[in-house]
Amino acid sequence: MFDVFTEEIEIMIKDGIANLYWYRGDLKKAWLRSGVDQSLATALFNKRNADGNKISKRQMMDLLYEDLRQRDYNKRLEISRNLVRILIEHSSFVPQNEKHRVEVAERCALKLREIIDNQQKDREYRDQIKRRAQKARQEDYHSQLLKIRETFIQANELSPQKRGYEFEKIFIELMRISSIPVEEPFKIKGQQLDGAIKYDGHYYLIELKWTKEKIQPKHIGSFYFKVEGKMEARGIFISINGYTDGVLASVPKGKQLKVLLLDGNHIANVIFGIYTFQELLEHSISQATLKGSIYCSHKLGE
Repeated sequence: MFDVFTEEIEIMIKDGIANLYWYRGDLKKAWLRSGVDQSLATALFNKRNADGNKISKRQMMDLLYEDLRQRDYNKRLEISRNLVRILIEHSSFVPQNEKHRVEVAERCALKLREIIDNQQKDREYRDQIKRRAQKARQEDYHSQLLKIRETFIQANELSPQKRGYEFEKIFIELMRISSIPVEEPFKIKGQQLDGAIKYDGHYYLIELKWTKEKIQPKHIGSFYFKVEGKMEARGIFISINGYTDGVLASVPKGKQLKVLLLDGNHIANVIFGIYTFQELLEHSISQATLKGSIYCSHKLGE
């Protein structure tokens, strides 16, 4: 069925339907089958001109569309599609009277089939272009992800300090290929921040740690203080080697949760293509929102 409702289609419907039926009763039934309100159909079929005579079927079609244009667009579209379906699925265009110009309806049906076929071809072409573009983006994403993966593996052999700097570069590149706006590391008023990202209208301050030891509560508390001092900010703390058992207890109680905790398994799953960073964020945010858990599982959906 047609995607775009044009003036040409409306004219074809009016001419086609008005000339398809010789008897007014059949035309009224077609209207009702197509979704026209009973009250509207009755009112228009009782309509008369200045001479007191009933208006023509073509005039009724004009009045029908004048009324439909004042109503919900989707309703007009639904009725129009149903009327088009009646025309293009009609198989026998046989006149029922010597004055019955059923050939007009047949021409309109043929033209509507042509319009629908052309719109279908255009839609398929647009869909094909979208699929190609999406495939190209996916291939580009995976090829760049492979480079990040190699860098990530090599970083394991670096000294702790160099490994930390390399992790910052890896994270920035990961955000770039994930189409997530990212700010590089910066300092404000003596505070060192490892950057920030913007996701779904929110800014998230970032803290990145790749240390030999697990992160302790004092580190989370310090980061939480940084986040709390920024307007409407949130935070994401990423520790490659995870957290000690007391970390969750360090999050201030009775306050809005603003910090999400991720670890090396989360990041490795992204880098190795198990899921995207966007999917990880959605999962982490949902767990914090629905369950009050700032440290989500490594498997999405759990």
